[in-house]
Amino acid sequence: MVIVRLGRWLADADARSDWVEVEPVWWRALMLVGFGYAVFVVTWVPINAFSVGREAATLYLPGESAIPLIVSFEYLYALGYALPVIAVLKTRTAGRLVRLMVAFGMILTVAYTTYLLFPVYLERPELVVDSFASYLLSVEYRDPSYNHFPSLHVALVWLGFFACRSGLRRPWIYAVTAFGMTVATLFVKQHYLVDLVYGFVLAVAAWRLTRGWVRSAVSRVSVRETTR
Repeated sequence: MVIVRLGRWLADADARSDWVEVEPVWWRALMLVGFGYAVFVVTWVPINAFSVGREAATLYLPGESAIPLIVSFEYLYALGYALPVIAVLKTRTAGRLVRLMVAFGMILTVAYTTYLLFPVYLERPELVVDSFASYLLSVEYRDPSYNHFPSLHVALVWLGFFACRSGLRRPWIYAVTAFGMTVATLFVKQHYLVDLVYGFVLAVAAWRLTRGWVRSAVSRVSVRETTR
């Protein structure tokens, strides 16, 4: 029922409208973005703080520790905060946008469970702040370096691509940018390689598992309303 109400609100539609195929109201979609980021901040901060001081794993693959710190990759990494906003605004229908939010909740649930059961620590290199990129990265480094597996940066950016690709004129631009952001996480020393793989697989799984959920929810509610 919550899914149906959210969809109707996003499409500004009543119970008689097929809101699933209706384009969402853009400013309501933006409000949904704000809500998503608020949920992330409120939940991420205490979970990450809980891991500080706990015994944690390191996940370097052979030779991976030799990957250098390249500060300029921070510009690509920072796009990970903007791409989900673009994805929401370019998602064509209220149905797909609701599906995106359900998948978002699924990803957070799986990721946070992993963080609590299997904390991961990544030793960050010494950072000299001598440029705008290094300053941005120093802000990132203020967050304790725990809970990397999976990479939510990767998972949420790719989830956004799956949701909005049909609404993009050149979806390959988003895909290439998302790939660049994914690689950048290694060069700014924010994630291990296995974090990226887990994050991408999690995005694929969440998007596929939510296939049909919206239509199923609509069908159940429609049956209830017609039998009243």
